[in-house]
Amino acid sequence: MPKPPLVAIIDSGIARTPELQKFLVAEYDLGATPARPAFQPRYDHGTMVATIMEREAKEPIDIVSFRIDDLQGCPQDANPPCQHDVKPIAEAIRKATEMGVSAINISLNLKDDPRIVDAVRDAAARGIKVVMAAGNDGLDHPGNLGMARAGYPNTVLVGALEANGQPWKGTNKPQADTTGYRYAWQLGVDVPTVMANGTEAIATGTSFAVPIETAKLLTEPKATTIALSS
Repeated sequence: MPKPPLVAIIDSGIARTPELQKFLVAEYDLGATPARPAFQPRYDHGTMVATIMEREAKEPIDIVSFRIDDLQGCPQDANPPCQHDVKPIAEAIRKATEMGVSAINISLNLKDDPRIVDAVRDAAARGIKVVMAAGNDGLDHPGNLGMARAGYPNTVLVGALEANGQPWKGTNKPQADTTGYRYAWQLGVDVPTVMANGTEAIATGTSFAVPIETAKLLTEPKATTIALSS
């Protein structure tokens, strides 16, 4: 019997909720030394993302969690997970690539940085799908086009839709000409999910549209490129 696809979620860590515990195979903490206790996240974000992905997957999946949230936490005006240093994020992408995952899901508000762009390019070249959030700034263009183009066609930016199929007002939308990058739309408003303590919740933002697209892409044949979220 074939092994389930292995998916990397680069986020704030994931809790072993009753729904997720059988899908979680490992957690690596790249945001703190020494590593914090596994599967005991400070924030709900990663658990919410993982739950959405598990529910959307058409077949069983294995999830490896890469925790990158800053040990100091988030500033008052920021939404978690927060990480001012790109090094843990780039390292997480490279470790996931070395593990040979099928897809990398990154639900972070990423800006283009050469270290992350290079890591995404290398992952994509290994046939890994990298799915990334388009961002929640309400702009007429994504802020991470360098990453999206570096791994094309296996990198995908994801925007958030309302339940009626219209773009959510907070989404960074695709440009009129999307030559050289992929942009997908998925539900990203009031998405049902679960918090780290197991409580049911709903979530809004491109971060929560990304795992829906990642689950969809797992049904595609493995090509020669990657996938992230934000």
